[in-house]
Amino acid sequence: MPTFTSLLLRVLPTAAVAGGALLLTTGCQQPKINCMAAHGDFAAVYELKSGDPDSPCGSLAGDVLGMQSYSQEGGLNGTPDYNNAIVAIRPGELGELFQRALGGPEEGGVNYNSDEWYDVNSIGKFTAGLPDENDFCMAPDFDGGAISLPLLPLVEAIPPTDDDPNTPEDETDPGAPEIPEVPATSISYTWSDARWIVSADAQGTQFEADLTYERDGCTAEYHVLGLYPVVGCENDDECNDDANGINPDFAVRCEASIGMCVLAGPPPSYE
Repeated sequence: MPTFTSLLLRVLPTAAVAGGALLLTTGCQQPKINCMAAHGDFAAVYELKSGDPDSPCGSLAGDVLGMQSYSQEGGLNGTPDYNNAIVAIRPGELGELFQRALGGPEEGGVNYNSDEWYDVNSIGKFTAGLPDENDFCMAPDFDGGAISLPLLPLVEAIPPTDDDPNTPEDETDPGAPEIPEVPATSISYTWSDARWIVSADAQGTQFEADLTYERDGCTAEYHVLGLYPVVGCENDDECNDDANGINPDFAVRCEASIGMCVLAGPPPSYE
């Protein structure tokens, strides 16, 4: 499963990762954790709300979403301001296209301007430093989250890469290139009403949001559920294996259309 968190770490290189500070409380009350998203890849399942299900926009089943949250500067004595954090989301689809476009033609790319990499991340801001009474941290609006390829004049597509002689041939098409041509395309993700469960038991590892997806002139709207970490599956038993890294208290299921374990319902999704 592809991992895009290494690129997400470049969103604000000087910022500190959110979630490092806890409020000290007295008595037996569980201390609250600052608003954060788990650092890494989420398995996301998409539920179509509007749009043509047979169109390129309306046929998405899900994706891997790379996420990271960052505290801003301005805390006491030069420390990060843990009550002022932003969150970045990068869908796997945009990450793969961006990686293809970074290199020159010999690498299957078109010399994408590396200074413009920031645009493929969707950036939102938490509305508060701490979760609400229901353990939700909210980020209602996001900027960015788009890519248009190719960027160079007179180039109609990202060309295919040469076949790698060290990898097995595609039996259905022995002459096929290792990575096919990427036609010119324009894609945007607009996230809204995003929220994460942030508690001692779920430190930003359950996520949901609304998504408006646009591609080459068509539009579709989805509701998205996300689960950290990404675990591949073929059946529900594999998702309920206590050794797979998913919090065993979470209610999860296997989504066959994307081959990943996902939340069984909207957050908070618990057994």
